[in-house]
Amino acid sequence: MAFEAPQSCKSYPPAAFRSKYEKFLAPHGLLLPPKQVFKNKKLGPAAEDNLKKAFMITVNKLNKRRDVCPECGKKPGIFYPAVVCGGCRMARYCSELCREPRRLAHSLVCDELRQEFYDQLLECLPDPLLLGREVLKGKGGYVRSWSDWFDTHTSLRDNVRSATSVVSQWWDYTGTKHPGATVIQASLERSVTNIFSTVLTIANSVFWLRQPELFGGVGPTSSEVQEPLLDADVNIHLIGADKPEVTLVESGLIQVCSRVLQGRNVNVTLVAPDLTRHPQTLSLSPAAPAKVGDKVSVGCYPGLYHSFWHDHVDAQDPNNKVPRPTVAVAIHPGCHTPEMWRLWLPTFELLLQEKIPILLTTYNKHEHDSTLKVMRQLRPSIRFEGRNSLASLLAKQTPYEPDHVWASNAYIIGITHD
Repeated sequence: MAFEAPQSCKSYPPAAFRSKYEKFLAPHGLLLPPKQVFKNKKLGPAAEDNLKKAFMITVNKLNKRRDVCPECGKKPGIFYPAVVCGGCRMARYCSELCREPRRLAHSLVCDELRQEFYDQLLECLPDPLLLGREVLKGKGGYVRSWSDWFDTHTSLRDNVRSATSVVSQWWDYTGTKHPGATVIQASLERSVTNIFSTVLTIANSVFWLRQPELFGGVGPTSSEVQEPLLDADVNIHLIGADKPEVTLVESGLIQVCSRVLQGRNVNVTLVAPDLTRHPQTLSLSPAAPAKVGDKVSVGCYPGLYHSFWHDHVDAQDPNNKVPRPTVAVAIHPGCHTPEMWRLWLPTFELLLQEKIPILLTTYNKHEHDSTLKVMRQLRPSIRFEGRNSLASLLAKQTPYEPDHVWASNAYIIGITHD
């Protein structure tokens, strides 16, 4: 079967490219170098040319997504030739008059938008990195930063270097100038942080909420602060859970929680009405959780949190009863909007009444600040808030505001009881 250049992409262009070609580029679950791919005679004599055309079409589609002046909404053309930012080459204005009022706002995201272009090209290539159990060879315990994770807790640096070599060989096919191995390696590392950010944030929340001085690497140095003592079993409630949290369980990545929490038994319960959209979770009862690895058990409750609390935490029947949570975690709850705040309010009131520590994550600073504003209506004890040292470094441009970016778990808010 020969390669064919895609005629249209209704979805995100890199995802469409990857979906179409991953069976050729990574037939065994790991990206192959071009020479190995094109040894396959079944692809036909025009395989290389067609793949280059496919890459060019994908890059053009990505460029068209930004082909509107962010200030006035006009599309640059013959009468309005584009004024392109020389730093990121991503922001395009119809005139210097439109560029000037956005100069400061754009300067805050310019470097991230430049990086996003390389990240989007990398997203086209399927499975460049090997992420098996063998990458987690270092110590367990508290993870202080991404450097700590890469250099102390894992052997991921070696895997990234190997992947950099293979990705570099594919770069000529993108039709863009090769940025150098250092830039490609940095992009690969950002993709790794995106994979591990949520699970590491969930696990580290137990340390941060027990000892806020550890949050974000601020306060006393590591030599001055002792990690807090933990209970033999750690119980984590993931409230408002949806596909990302379900994926953590199905992929087995949730096991990282136990490794971070010093090998303790970890009981994770996913609670949300939206779990009904994931029928594979319906057999995972909170009172009879399923094992995911040796040290992690997972249960799911497809309903509202206060119903779950009544049915299982306050339950009189020992067959239904589950332990009180060590911490409740809400990944990107979106409660900064009035609609979502109304839905979340009963849950937060219950957690505060029961004195359960809470960790919330947000996509960017605007959402973080707005979330703080609405949460303060409940007069909680906010022990820490700000940038997350384990946020995903894979930043994306916000669709409705070109000078804003977002990233998974970018900011966090920690709430405890006095």
